[in-house]
Amino acid sequence: MNLTKLWERILGRSTGADLADRLDKVLERLERLERSMVELQKTHRTVSAVARRMFLEDVDLPPRKLLRSRRFGVTSQNEEDGLLVELFKQVGITNSRFVEIGCGVNGGNSGFLAQECGWSGLMIDAQPAAVEKVAVRFASEDVLTESHRMSRENINTVLAEAGFRGEIDLLSLDVDGNDFWLWDALTICRPRVVIIEYNYLLGPTVSATIPYDPNFFIKTAPTRAYRGASLEAMVRLGRRKGYRLVTSERVNAVFLREDVASNFPTLTSALAYQAPGNRIKNVFGKFTRFDLMLVPVDEQGQPGSAVPAEAVR
Repeated sequence: MNLTKLWERILGRSTGADLADRLDKVLERLERLERSMVELQKTHRTVSAVARRMFLEDVDLPPRKLLRSRRFGVTSQNEEDGLLVELFKQVGITNSRFVEIGCGVNGGNSGFLAQECGWSGLMIDAQPAAVEKVAVRFASEDVLTESHRMSRENINTVLAEAGFRGEIDLLSLDVDGNDFWLWDALTICRPRVVIIEYNYLLGPTVSATIPYDPNFFIKTAPTRAYRGASLEAMVRLGRRKGYRLVTSERVNAVFLREDVASNFPTLTSALAYQAPGNRIKNVFGKFTRFDLMLVPVDEQGQPGSAVPAEAVR
C-alpha cells in the first residue's frame, strides 16, 4: 500500500486505538523513507567520488585542485574525509591524534580517521545525546567522548584534562557559533592541520564574526544565518596564529600550519570560497531587521568592537 492510500484509510472512520495504530504505521513508513533518502544521497556522493577519481587519476592537476579532486564523504558533513586523507598523505602524519569539537552523531571530520585509519582522539559535543551515540559508534576505537559547552574560558582546560597538550595532527571545529573565538583562544595544543566551519552566507570578502557569547545557541538565534565567522575572518585569524589556507569544502576551510612542509599553495578567500548554492542570500538585510551586530576582523586577524551588521559589508 502506498502512503496516499494509507492516508485515505486513516481519514476514514478509524477511531481510538485503531487510528493510533494507523498513525504509527504512517510514521514508520515516513522514517523508513527518510532513511532511504539519506542512503541514496550517500550513494550518489560515493559514485561521484569514484567517478571523479577515475577520470582525474592521470590528469596533471595543480596542487590547489589536487585536494578537491580527492574529496569524498563517509562520516563528514560533506566531502571533507577525502580532503583530509589526501592532505595527510602529502604532508605526513606525526602522532595520528585529533581533537573534534562539535562531533555530532557521526564523529564529524575525524570520524573516518578514527574508524578507518586507526587514529586516536577526543570527540566533544554540547549535546549529551550526540556524545552517547558517538561513544557507542567508536567504542572499539581509541577515542574519548565528552560533553561540554565549549567556551573561550574552558577550551584549554578541557583539552588539557583530556591529555591533549602539545602537537596533534588535526583540530576540527564546528560549533555553529563561537568557532572563531574558540580557535582564537586555543593555546594548549598545536594542531598541524585545522579544519573549521565558516559562514558561507557572509560571502568571500567580508571579514567578520558574530560577537562572543558563551551561551550562544544557534537554535535560539533570531535566524540560523546568524552564526560563526566569514571565510576571510578565519583566514586572517589563521595567519595571525601561523596557519595558511590550503583548501575548502563548502562550509569548511582547511588550514595548514606554516612550518609543515608541502607543495600546496596558500589560497586567498576568493580562490577557496565554495558557496553551496548558486546564489547568496541577502543575509545582511535580515540581520538589520533583527538589529544584529557583527565584529569586524582586521588585516592582522584582530577582532574589533561589535557594530551593526550592515557596517561590515
